[in-house]
Amino acid sequence: MKSVAPSILAVADSDSYLKLATSLLHRLGPSWDRRIILVRTPTTPTHEQIEAAFAGTDMDAQDIQVLTLSQLSATAVPEDLLFASATGPVVAEIYARVLRSEPRNARRTALVSALPGVAFPATAKGWNFRRAGDGFICHSHAEARDFADLAESSPGHHPTILVGKLPFLCSQGFPAICQDPIKQVVFAPQAKVPVGREERAQILLALESVARLNPGTEVVIKLRARAGEPQTHLEKYPFDSLMEQMKAAGRFTKSTHLTFATGALRDYLLPGSALVTVSSTAALEAVDRGLPTLVLTDFGVNNSMINTVFVGSGLQGNLQDLQDLNFTPPHRTWLRENYFHRGNRDLEDSLRLLAHRARQGALTTDPQLLAEIKNFPFRQRVRTSLPAPLLRLARKLRRYLADA
Repeated sequence: MKSVAPSILAVADSDSYLKLATSLLHRLGPSWDRRIILVRTPTTPTHEQIEAAFAGTDMDAQDIQVLTLSQLSATAVPEDLLFASATGPVVAEIYARVLRSEPRNARRTALVSALPGVAFPATAKGWNFRRAGDGFICHSHAEARDFADLAESSPGHHPTILVGKLPFLCSQGFPAICQDPIKQVVFAPQAKVPVGREERAQILLALESVARLNPGTEVVIKLRARAGEPQTHLEKYPFDSLMEQMKAAGRFTKSTHLTFATGALRDYLLPGSALVTVSSTAALEAVDRGLPTLVLTDFGVNNSMINTVFVGSGLQGNLQDLQDLNFTPPHRTWLRENYFHRGNRDLEDSLRLLAHRARQGALTTDPQLLAEIKNFPFRQRVRTSLPAPLLRLARKLRRYLADA
C-alpha cells in the first residue's frame, strides 16, 4: 500500500516570516503536501514582498491564501503539522486556537515554530510566545544550547528543541570563498538597529564615500520595504526617507551616488558583490555565497544591537573598514557553531515523526497549559489586529487606567 504523504500548513504574517515559511517548505520538497496561509495583521506584506518571498522556491505565490486570525482553528487545519512562521503574539494566538479546539488526549495537529533569522542570544519573550508548541526549530548549535538553558529554567511544558539550518542557506558546511574583485557593495538595513537618526545618517555618508572613492563600484541599499510599507519590525528612520531629509538639509548633493532597491536579496548577492550590515540575516546569506561580508560595530556590540552572535566571526569591522573596502573571511570555528554546520535530514525526520504522531491522534496537550491560555486569545487578538495608531492608543489607555 502506498504511504500517504505528510502534510504541512505554514502560517505567516510578515515579510521575513513569509520568507522563512516558503524557504522551509521548499526545502521539504514535493514529498510533503504543502500549503501556505497569510494572516491579515498590521504587518501584512505587500504584493512585491510576497513575490520576493516566493522567488527561488518551487512554491507558487498565486496559491497563497489570505485569512484573518479568527478563521483559524483546528477545523480549518486538516494538515498533520502547522508551522507557525509568525511574530510572537500571532504564534501564541494560533497555538491557543488549535489547542482549545482539539481533544486534549488525541490531538491531531502538531505545532512547530521558529524565528526567521539570528536568534542568539535566546530571549524569554520570544520563547514564551512559542512555548505551547510541540517543536521549536533553532538554526545553529549555539542557538539550541541557549534555548535549552532557557527551557530548563522555565517550569511546565516546553517544545522539543530541533536543530536545522536556516532554509535559505545552501552551502554544505564551509562555504567556498568567492575571489572576484568587488564591483558592487550592498548595504542591508536592519529595521531595529541602529536606533538613532544620526547613527543612520553616518552609515549613509560612509556609503556615499565608498561610491565616490571607488569609481565603477555600485553601492546599493537593499531595502526590505520602502518608507511607509509594512515589515516585521517598525523602522523609525527608514533610510530612503532619511536620505531625502539629508538632501533637503544640504548633507547630500541632489545627484547622490547611492541606489535604493527592493525585491529579493538573492538578486544582489552575485559574484563581485560585497555585503554590509549592522545586524541582519543578510550577512549569513552573503557568507553562504562566499561573498565579502562586513558587520558594523561602530554603534556597539551588545544584545540591544542584535550583533553579539557575530563576536569571533571575523566579519566585524567599522565604517572606516567599509570605506577602505577592508573585508576579512569568516573564521571556521565560528562557522561550525553558527549556522554553517553540515546539513542532514534530522530536522525533516523529526518533522515527519511529529506529522505521523498527529495523524495517529497520539499527541496530548498539557492540562496546565490549557488553563494558562484560557483567557489568552482576546488579549492577543487586540495586539495582532488593531491598526498601529489604535494599538498605541489602547496601550496608553491601559497605562492610564492602571495608574488611576
